[in-house]
Amino acid sequence: MIPEDPNELHILAGEYVLGVLEPEATREVAEALASHHALRRAVTFWEERLHPLAALSPSAEPPKDLWPQIEKRIEGLGRTRAPLTRSLAFWRAATALATAIAAGLALYVAVTPPGAPRYVAVLHAPQGAEPAFVATGGEKGFLVHAVATATAPADRAFELWAIPKGAKPQSLGLIAADGRLDLDRLPASLGDGVTLAITIEPKAGAPHAVPSSAPVFVGTVVAAR
Repeated sequence: MIPEDPNELHILAGEYVLGVLEPEATREVAEALASHHALRRAVTFWEERLHPLAALSPSAEPPKDLWPQIEKRIEGLGRTRAPLTRSLAFWRAATALATAIAAGLALYVAVTPPGAPRYVAVLHAPQGAEPAFVATGGEKGFLVHAVATATAPADRAFELWAIPKGAKPQSLGLIAADGRLDLDRLPASLGDGVTLAITIEPKAGAPHAVPSSAPVFVGTVVAAR
């Protein structure tokens, strides 16, 4: 089933583009693309960001003596194990594992700043599913950056708020004109399940330390697994 939650939808789309879904899930996503507009936009989003990563690693031919060296090394494992190591299923499993590792690294590079990520959030319009901002936090800081064209009015600015459950909104700062907010430390108010919201405020920020307008983009922080 295609999830309705925007965060889960974009995670599914990313996994589909990376090719790490199970065959049945892959077919379900492929069949849903024709009629599910939010899913199609999410898939396009990840295709535009992940496919260029392939250019970072130029193709290369393996050394001609690689296979003889492998055969020589596994000879000592015993002939009773040879059918397993030479089986098609074994090499398919090994290839799948390597692909999954590479895919995970690509996704990590695409959406996170340097440093181990602890939290991730995708912010979108309250009534929409297309991502507008992505937020990631780790030991080396907190980064919010625009992934779609979103600009505040000329005399205003976007301000980011963290809204812990049962607590008042806490300002995390103003988002620069280039769509970025880069903090050198992880805000104490950030955590799993916290709501992030972006409002339109005066250039100097909200005048009363609370939002002065309704959120234009919202998202939920999830702990990175």
